[in-house]
Amino acid sequence: MAALSAALGPEHVLHRPEDLLPYRDPYAHASWQEHIPSAVVSPATVEEVQAVVRIAGEHSLPLWTFSQGRNNGYGGPAPATTGSVSVSLRRMNRILELDEDLAYCVVEPGVRFFDLFEEIRRRGLALWPSIPDLGWGSVIGNCLDHGVGFTPLGDHPGRQSGMEVVLADGSLLRTGMGAMEGNASWPVRKPGFGPSADGMFMQSNYGIVTKMGCWLVPQPEVYMSCDVRVEREEDIAALVDTVRPLLLDRTIPNYPIAYNTMLVGGALSGVPREYWYRGEGALPEEAIDRIARETDTGRWYMRFALYGHAEIVEQQYEICRRAFEAIPGARLTARAYDGATAVDRLTAPAEPVPDGPAAALPRIRHQSDTTQAGVPTLDLLDNLSWDEHGVGGHLDYSPVAPLTGEEALEQNRWLRSALAAEGLDYATSLMLTPRAFVNITSLWFNTADAAQTRHAYDVIGRLIPEGARRGYGVYRTHLRHMDAVADTFDFGGHAQRRFNEAVKDCLDPQGIFSPGKQGIRARALR
Repeated sequence: MAALSAALGPEHVLHRPEDLLPYRDPYAHASWQEHIPSAVVSPATVEEVQAVVRIAGEHSLPLWTFSQGRNNGYGGPAPATTGSVSVSLRRMNRILELDEDLAYCVVEPGVRFFDLFEEIRRRGLALWPSIPDLGWGSVIGNCLDHGVGFTPLGDHPGRQSGMEVVLADGSLLRTGMGAMEGNASWPVRKPGFGPSADGMFMQSNYGIVTKMGCWLVPQPEVYMSCDVRVEREEDIAALVDTVRPLLLDRTIPNYPIAYNTMLVGGALSGVPREYWYRGEGALPEEAIDRIARETDTGRWYMRFALYGHAEIVEQQYEICRRAFEAIPGARLTARAYDGATAVDRLTAPAEPVPDGPAAALPRIRHQSDTTQAGVPTLDLLDNLSWDEHGVGGHLDYSPVAPLTGEEALEQNRWLRSALAAEGLDYATSLMLTPRAFVNITSLWFNTADAAQTRHAYDVIGRLIPEGARRGYGVYRTHLRHMDAVADTFDFGGHAQRRFNEAVKDCLDPQGIFSPGKQGIRARALR
């Protein structure tokens, strides 16, 4: 503590128990003692990060690094290994470059999606960032955890270009073209010369990323936000098979999301669960039908967007209209914006919304329109009012499957049945990419209730091996379940685990960086 305080200033080294409370798992029960750091340090420069790493190496001190630590459903800022010193990069919040002509930026890890959006607006640049549904997270942190956004550059790891990384010995690495001193192509071309190292620092614990290049979306002439509703639960098969060719040929250039009725009721309707149902167990069919009817969203509600020149967007919409209207009972709606004024319209003060379920559809449209235009919000935090008003938490089970209607139908039937057997609602959003989808299934619970909280964590723990038995791997998971998920990737007698551990032993033999992240530990800690 003395060495860290000397390097950063004592005000940036926290260790009193009351100061550590915001750095726990935000949805764990208050009595739990797992995943608690022993201290939190907050460097503000690359040099200070290097100093922290060198001190950690001298004292064999495990560090747990986070950028913003806002992904609460996966553990927030908490460390996988209790007692680690958490390294908060929130003070490293500078936008180092912002180029309109080449549509890129270079940012530090503390830069939030809100920060990037606001700086683009302040400078009056014709650029849009790609953002996830919640805007308070880190641009770098989201990318490093394989996050996704909803503009045409929604593949966030794919739109990254160049990293600066502090290694375990305190030295500095730049990847890609940045490996050459003064190379101006670092943030505009991903590969450099030789093997590409960028992916090694995503979902890993091999170094601390302190800078990253990130591509942005040029402001389109026309932006159109679209919604599709289908009326039967089994229509998810037709919806997926219809959207797939439109994604593959880039008629739809962004990543759609399809919400089921329970997710709409919980996250987007603006009313608590007891409005729809006051009984025990999972929502019955009559309650689900009522949500579908009163929110006017059907059994599946899918959003997507079109971007580009007016005549091209018009033709794209017509192609989509013909495709989706071939699904019996499907309804397609759209709202078109002039690209030059879309952000002004979407950020203008909203008119007061009346209470009750009548507010659901305007809120859904507003949140879809803003997110797909790169306008960050915190609207989806409202889903925590679904159950417990202020003490609600959620965990996500996020398996991946090929983008076929058959797979979507089979997976959804399994998960709904499995959760109903646990007395839980099946509330999900399917994130659709051209060849695969991620089923982000949310379990909501009362964090003040120890038994209910434990049950939710345990249910995720049971879904992981059962999903793997069915061929479903998880793309991202909570701290408590990282070892369990890593164990399901078992090809070749866990060849990937051996590879990951060999790299860890080479780059970080003391196991300083984030022990246990993604189930990876150095030899001394295995």
